[in-house]
Amino acid sequence: MATFVCTLALTVSLTSGAQAFEQGLSIYPKGFAGFMSGLIPPQPGLFVLNPYYYHFNGTADAIVRDNEVELGVKLKMDAIFVQGVYVTGWKLFGANYSVGGAVAYAWADISASVTGPLGNTVDISKSNNDVGDTIIMPVNLSWHGGNWHTNVGLSIYAPTGLYSRGNLSIGRNMWAAIPTFAVTWFDMASGWDLSGSFAFVIPGENDATDYQSGVVFQADLAVGKHFGSWEIGIAGNIVEQFTDDSGSGAKLGGFRMQSFGLGPAVSYTAMLGQAPLTFSAKWEPDITATNTIKGDVVTASLVFVF
Repeated sequence: MATFVCTLALTVSLTSGAQAFEQGLSIYPKGFAGFMSGLIPPQPGLFVLNPYYYHFNGTADAIVRDNEVELGVKLKMDAIFVQGVYVTGWKLFGANYSVGGAVAYAWADISASVTGPLGNTVDISKSNNDVGDTIIMPVNLSWHGGNWHTNVGLSIYAPTGLYSRGNLSIGRNMWAAIPTFAVTWFDMASGWDLSGSFAFVIPGENDATDYQSGVVFQADLAVGKHFGSWEIGIAGNIVEQFTDDSGSGAKLGGFRMQSFGLGPAVSYTAMLGQAPLTFSAKWEPDITATNTIKGDVVTASLVFVF
C-alpha cells in the first residue's frame, strides 16, 4: 500500500535550492515511503486514500535559486498531501492494474545571504505557501506471491503549482518522468517486514532559468516487525545523482548530490468498520549529505482502504 506513497511522492515542490538539482532537494521528497511499500491491495475496485504530512528542515553552505548563488541557507518546509489510488479490475502481465493521482499544499521559509554586484553581502528571508505541483500515475502493476509483493509504475510530474522568478516559488516549473519499483517481503508468521521503494527522477528543463537538473536515483528502505496491531522498526533513504546539472542557470556547475538518512519508524493499524485504517510516522535525520541540503525528515500519514 505504501508503494503508492512512494510512487506519488513527487507532488510537492521543495522550494529551496542546492548545489545539485535546481531548487535543492529532488522533486521526489526523500523518506516518503516506508513499511510495506511493495504492497498494493489486490482486490479490484478498492480505493486507497492517503492524507500525508511531510516536514523537512535543514541547512546548506551554498545553493542556486533563480540564477543566483545563495550562501548559508536555512530551509523549513511543511506539506500536506492528498493522494488516491484505484485498483481496477484489469490484468496486465498477470498483475493488478492501478491508477492514481496526488496534490499537495506546502508552506516554505528560507533565509540566506547573497553577494551583490559590488561585492557587498545582503541577507534575505522569504516565505510562501500555495498549492504544489501535481503527480499523475497512469499505470502501476502489482504482483503478489507467497511472502513477496512487488509493483512497478510510471508517474508524470506536472508543473501545475505557482512559479514566479524572484519569489520563493512552490512550483518547480518543470516536467518529469519517474519510473518506480517497490518490493516487500512480509512473513505473517514471524511478523517481519523488509521493504524497499526505488525511483529514477528524470527531470525536464526549467526554461525560465535555463537549468537542466540531473537524473537522480532515490531509495526508501524499511525494516520492521509486527507486534499485534503495531509495527516498529527503522527506515532510511538514499539519494544519488547520476548526471550533472547543466545550462546557464547552473551557477555552481554540475555538482551531483548525495545523501543518506536513517531513523525510527512506527505504524499502528485499526479497523474502521470493515476497513483498515493505518497510522504511520517516521523520523529520518540525514547522516551524510553532499551538494544538497542536510536536515531532518519527519512524516506522519493515515491510510484508508475502502
